[in-house]
Amino acid sequence: MNLSKISVRYAKALFEITLEKELLDEISSDLKALYNASQSIFQFRDFLLNPILPLSEKKALLHKIFSDKLNPLTLEFLDLLVKNNRLPFVEGIARKFNERYKTYMGITEVRLTTVSPLDKAVQEAVFKHIGIKTIQKVSLEENIDPEIIGGFIIKIEDEQIDASVKTRLTKIKKELVKTTGIIK
Repeated sequence: MNLSKISVRYAKALFEITLEKELLDEISSDLKALYNASQSIFQFRDFLLNPILPLSEKKALLHKIFSDKLNPLTLEFLDLLVKNNRLPFVEGIARKFNERYKTYMGITEVRLTTVSPLDKAVQEAVFKHIGIKTIQKVSLEENIDPEIIGGFIIKIEDEQIDASVKTRLTKIKKELVKTTGIIK
């Protein structure tokens, strides 16, 4: 079976159960934590992918690590993944679940990169300028990057607007090289 299909099916099933039990926010938070752990903790990722470790030991370790940190439904779901030998798919399942969650909740994911942190009024002005209504639910990730010199780079879902000074200067330099051949 296709890896993506596995992740989609498990994510869909979990989403439907959490929706029914009214636990969307909690389970989404749990899955974000599991996703982030699988992305940033090398040992955790190895644990998930380890085909040699007996399933009973995997289940015991998951309960030891997460029993007081995750919702019981999330732990039951992890038990199911262990039982079905699908634990290596946790990362994909978490990603697909949270895509469904954002769609269901009407959340727009926005990543804003600036030279320095922006206050709320400036953020709202930027959002208004590019057409995001402040009444929309926005999941904002702010990044600080002094190398852009000024302006901003904003990524909304899969679309990016680059209004940084660095990009403008690079374009000017390329145009000068192209037309005059002086600057290299």
